[in-house]
Amino acid sequence: MRDISAIRADFPILERRVGDHRLAYLDNAATTQTPRQVYEVYEEFYGGYNANVHRGIHALSHEASVAYEEAHDRLAAFVGASGGREEMVFTKNATESINLVAYGWGLNELGPGDEIVTTQMEHHASLVTWQQVAKRTGATVRYVEVTDDGKLDLEHAKELIGPDTAIVSVVHVSNVFGTVNPVGTIAELAHDRDALVLVDGAQSIPNRPIDVESMDADFFAFSGHKMAGPTGIGGLYGKRSLLKGMEPFLYGGEMIRNVTFSDASWNGLPWKFEAGTPPIAEGIALAAAADYLADVGMDAVRDHETELAQYALERLADRDHVETYGPPAGEERSGVVAFNVDGVHGHDLSSLLNDRGIAVRAGDHCTQPLHDVLSIPGSVRASFYVYNTTAEVDRLLDAVDDAPAALDAYLASDRYHDAIAEHYANPRNEGAMQAPTFTKSSEETSCGDDGEFHVAVAPDGTIEDLAFESESCAVSTAVASILSEQLEGEPLSVAASLDGDVVDMLEGTFPDLRRDCVVGPEEVVREGAREHLEAAAESGPATSER
Repeated sequence: MRDISAIRADFPILERRVGDHRLAYLDNAATTQTPRQVYEVYEEFYGGYNANVHRGIHALSHEASVAYEEAHDRLAAFVGASGGREEMVFTKNATESINLVAYGWGLNELGPGDEIVTTQMEHHASLVTWQQVAKRTGATVRYVEVTDDGKLDLEHAKELIGPDTAIVSVVHVSNVFGTVNPVGTIAELAHDRDALVLVDGAQSIPNRPIDVESMDADFFAFSGHKMAGPTGIGGLYGKRSLLKGMEPFLYGGEMIRNVTFSDASWNGLPWKFEAGTPPIAEGIALAAAADYLADVGMDAVRDHETELAQYALERLADRDHVETYGPPAGEERSGVVAFNVDGVHGHDLSSLLNDRGIAVRAGDHCTQPLHDVLSIPGSVRASFYVYNTTAEVDRLLDAVDDAPAALDAYLASDRYHDAIAEHYANPRNEGAMQAPTFTKSSEETSCGDDGEFHVAVAPDGTIEDLAFESESCAVSTAVASILSEQLEGEPLSVAASLDGDVVDMLEGTFPDLRRDCVVGPEEVVREGAREHLEAAAESGPATSER
């Protein structure tokens, strides 16, 4: 691989500082940074030949059309598609690519009795899409289970993929575990049953060589912004025979061949799937990103990312207060490392890391069902790329070690009211309640908060007792404590009328319902109180509901 310092020089954003610290960007599974060789394409396009494609016979339109068409060819070659542009559709992102297959093929081909097989480690972009298609077509979705070490259970896959399977949708690389799934083996299982295979390659195309023909994928979806490219552009590889027989996902200009007042016929591939003015500059820039990665060498990208992940995993495994997820150190995986630190919620850890200039992601990473399987509300994810270094991993490890002690100072800082730190350190009414009148669960999946309120209502309609259980960040836990203390003895109708009143509680002016600031746990109490009042109004005194 090229010298790491030379690669880093291609990414000027890595020179920026966050507060007093040099940026350590470790959130690459969400979005990678973009080298100057890619974003300079925008200046070249808009400053030199900005025009619509396939719409004019003037020089600028011709130049834009040629560049845009050639971008399809370059991406097709990058993923090993010998069919060229006819097998490479440009979309907005991997999500749209999956939806294109779901709507263009799934809605027309699936019906009652058909089965869609996917996995427990799928991104919501795939999992939710196929759920909705199943609801509309009468098909059934079945899920391949994951093993304790974050791999697909291939024996279970063999059981699920059967004569009724119509399509298997599988993520190539897990965005939580970093697991590299054996998509070729899964494709073979599917094709033996005459089923199609859609591979979600959002987390694999950035960091390893891709050969869609070798893996025998029928479809392969990916995003540009995860492979050193721009946002707003992605791609769908599809076998020519399948794309040719599919219905378009969108209708309008460019995707038509002929239109009358009674009907229309479609353009050739891939244009019949690219309705309207396409993302021209983004498509050309995406090809530049593929060229950049090819120049570095995809084997070298994979090896560098893997080396960093293994380096991090080995050292995290030595820390008793850290739990990692997915294949252990020494086994094949991508540059994704998900973990949790005892006593420090992921949202808080992410904030503490940000104070040191370290960018990671915390939450469920758009895999809420997978985190349910793991019995955790969320995790912290560090994800490495071609420009990251072991020195940045060391910074992460140092911050992880300091996190439990740093949390108190973080809460006591001037960014929060003093009561937040006090209630977090000494929470009131924490724990389960025996036989509550009603309970209400709280989940904020974007940051991994999870909790439950237990409310006991007296015969006169006042809140007799209120308790909570929480696996939430420090602020959410503190707010739950404040609510449980302040609402005891209040009429249930007051809880149902809450609207930002935590601010007043902090200042000692509650109740004052004029505020419009809303804090998460308050919404849960309010919703639960309203539901209980509505149930009581309909059926008289309510019994315990769970």
